[in-house]
Amino acid sequence: MISDFNLGTAASMIENLNIQQPTKISQTPEEIVGAQNQKIFVFYSQRCGFDNRFISEFNVLGRKFTTIDQYFVWQKARFFGDVEIASEVLLIRNPITIRRIGKRIRNYNQQEWYTVMYTGLWAKFTQNVQLFNQLRETCDGLITQASTSEFYWSNGLSPTSKRLKDPSQWEGDNNLGKLLMELRSEINSSIY
Repeated sequence: MISDFNLGTAASMIENLNIQQPTKISQTPEEIVGAQNQKIFVFYSQRCGFDNRFISEFNVLGRKFTTIDQYFVWQKARFFGDVEIASEVLLIRNPITIRRIGKRIRNYNQQEWYTVMYTGLWAKFTQNVQLFNQLRETCDGLITQASTSEFYWSNGLSPTSKRLKDPSQWEGDNNLGKLLMELRSEINSSIY
């Protein structure tokens, strides 16, 4: 994945894991066995470190962020020249308020922001050893966010849906899960 700034090689980033970053204890994603006998790791709460609202400090471009949502909205505001929102979002810690502010940004194109999200996830998971290990512990399993209110980033299903076991029945695109699996693959290939 190509990012908008040089992150350095995966190996050097991993060597520099910053285990001092304040992080809450992350709830592990629920592991289920899919219809094709594959492992599926489902998360649906901001108490899980895989969630964009999970509070876990990380740094990108010399700025400290508390959640992926905060980083993502800050990048959107910068890109579209909304200095006021970019400054405002850095002062806010409430993930719901951050999302609400992010919706005020105009001319937003979701697909263009795939790389921005990957960059934020890279920083979050390589600067927090607990989250780094949790991601690696999913091995080669499928990762997905269950949410009926989000179809681009999640699978579009309720956390209790029987259809979770069959990815062909998911209503959403699961792009957050895809990015997490891509990140896991990149991290693992740089270690081995």
